[in-house]
Amino acid sequence: MNIAEMTFAEIKQRKSEIKNLVETKSEEINAEVLNTEWDELDARESQLNKIVEEREALAKRALESEDYVEKPQEGNGALTMEKYTIKSPEYRSAYFKKMADEVLNEVEERAFTHVTSNFGGSLPVETLNMIWSNMEESHPILGDITLYRTGSILEVTLHNAIAAGDAAVTAQGVAPADEENTFAKVTLSGKDFAKVVYVSYALGTMSGGALEQYLTSEIGERLGAALAADIVAQITADTATANKVTSAEVKETTYAELNSLFALLKQAKDKVIYANDAAIYGYLTSIVDTTGRPIFLPDANSGFAGRLIGAPVKVEDSVPANVFLVGAPKKVIGNMITDIMVEKDRDIAKHVDIYAGYARFECKLSNDKSFVIFTVKQV
Repeated sequence: MNIAEMTFAEIKQRKSEIKNLVETKSEEINAEVLNTEWDELDARESQLNKIVEEREALAKRALESEDYVEKPQEGNGALTMEKYTIKSPEYRSAYFKKMADEVLNEVEERAFTHVTSNFGGSLPVETLNMIWSNMEESHPILGDITLYRTGSILEVTLHNAIAAGDAAVTAQGVAPADEENTFAKVTLSGKDFAKVVYVSYALGTMSGGALEQYLTSEIGERLGAALAADIVAQITADTATANKVTSAEVKETTYAELNSLFALLKQAKDKVIYANDAAIYGYLTSIVDTTGRPIFLPDANSGFAGRLIGAPVKVEDSVPANVFLVGAPKKVIGNMITDIMVEKDRDIAKHVDIYAGYARFECKLSNDKSFVIFTVKQV
């Protein structure tokens, strides 16, 4: 593979392969060649980071800009000032008209030219917000985690354990033991997420407004699913082994079993339970406590499915059908390096317009005991 065309994910994978080769200490390894390749990978990674930083700087400048473009008044030659940024409705209209190959009016032309020339072709803010709103509605876990839109690589500190000096009873006049914590630092450099939509020439007659609505729905839905699935997978990978629990019985659970899950949580304020519809209505709705009362209380008016032992239960399709994620979503630290963008290309051989949605994101669970992964045994 050509290093000059590699993505972040491909660079990360290749570096991992090189490390594994070195660790094997095989006589066939050419250290000089591998060192040269590693340097080339570093250079490509730096190049990509610079591209990301420049793109995010343009987007930030577009949001904060006070730049104006001059518009000649008809007749007297006087000038008036118009302000255009990626927040401007004129730019939004022009952006999707351009994608739909429609003719821009004079105002839209000025707005599009000014914004793209000064700030790049960023997705209009209102459209970006609509995509995020749709994604969070379909996948509530996206809106619940701690999300930073840094536009750059982020280093986070993870709390692994209290090695010594945890809270304890001490005798009067005796100083408590000094607390010793175990921490680890992790760099969130991002993973690539993409969704490609193909529209044939025969069907590609949508207006700019219709195209925006279509892409907002289609790209938002698929990117949202991919991002949510990545968060669920990362929570599962990062959760401590002791907090991964399997039901005692096959295809059923009990009030006592579910209640005991909460005792395993540490530093887990604002607990939430995530499960898909199959898990919620297949396992929870029929369970009663020791007095015969249902433990799951439906509460659709609150914006979630209901409550279980005081915690809100949210429908998250990215969670497997026999699994419950119980914990504190704010303990998941997410870094959005490149916010959602949409690009267009054309394949004249296949006669299709290609619309690509893209984002760069990575997350990590900051405390491995702030979640419990509960699996209902199937066999």
